[in-house]
Amino acid sequence: MCTSMTYKTTDNINFLARTMDFSIDLEAAPIFIPRAYHFNTIFNKEGYETKYGFLGAGRKLNEYIFTDGFNEKGFGIEVLYFHPKAKYSETPADGKINLDSSELVTWSLSNIASVQEFKEKLGEINLVNNKNILLQKVVPLHWIISDATGETVVLEVTETGYHLYENKVGVMTNSPEFTWHLDNLAHYNHIQPTEAKEKKYGDYVAAFDGPGFGALGLPGDYTSASRFIRVAFLREYIEPVSGELSGVKNISKILNSVDIPKGVKINAEGNSDYTQYIGIMDLNHLKYYFTAYNELSPKVCKMTETMLNEDKIISF
Repeated sequence: MCTSMTYKTTDNINFLARTMDFSIDLEAAPIFIPRAYHFNTIFNKEGYETKYGFLGAGRKLNEYIFTDGFNEKGFGIEVLYFHPKAKYSETPADGKINLDSSELVTWSLSNIASVQEFKEKLGEINLVNNKNILLQKVVPLHWIISDATGETVVLEVTETGYHLYENKVGVMTNSPEFTWHLDNLAHYNHIQPTEAKEKKYGDYVAAFDGPGFGALGLPGDYTSASRFIRVAFLREYIEPVSGELSGVKNISKILNSVDIPKGVKINAEGNSDYTQYIGIMDLNHLKYYFTAYNELSPKVCKMTETMLNEDKIISF
């Protein structure tokens, strides 16, 4: 599950935001990783050291695992479920940066400064099948990637290879492929924020019995396709605002439309998928607004120069 979006205020503050929807409690919380922190990787015994400090939603297992975050350069990335479309390599490749799918967020935040640099480095990355330590299976994922300029792309790895798409609509959910969601948008071109017009049938005029019929047909269920359409519509027509806090409020109102309460979406295993947290990342001011399921207001976590200059992990 999960829904992601980008948002830009009228004074050019760029955000990357998401809901984290899953049935297994990920126990994610905001964590800051400093520069020069050593990460061990599954397929490279030497691991690597972080070039950039970063802040995101993570958890410590054998190693820190992150589902989203941004670094000191304003580069951000989020992971979303992509079953059954994701297909990775069966074995590591010589001369490549071999990563488990759950390691790509951490590696990217540690090493990449912009979407453009990610594009340039993508050819060096090889994602390899490996059972996730928490879920005990190969986790099928895809990624939305953005930076402080607002440039945004989607990475999908399928049986036909690595695909990096420009994300001009600023929304991403789950399967099918991102290009399918873009094609599906055209099926909702009749949806509008303004009122629909009354219509004449013979000599009879059919008039509406209340406001809101311009958006009649906007899907309200929790499927990936419907969440994509709903967020794309709200993102497009919500009243523009300026300022960081106003931007956060607008994003919150949009993502609340796809916030899943416990009990209303039961998966095939009989477990309840629900929105474990909503994360809103200000890529210009380097702030993370994190709202857990049982919280009414977000924790506000800011990356500072003091944090960056200290060799210290911080859990918020």
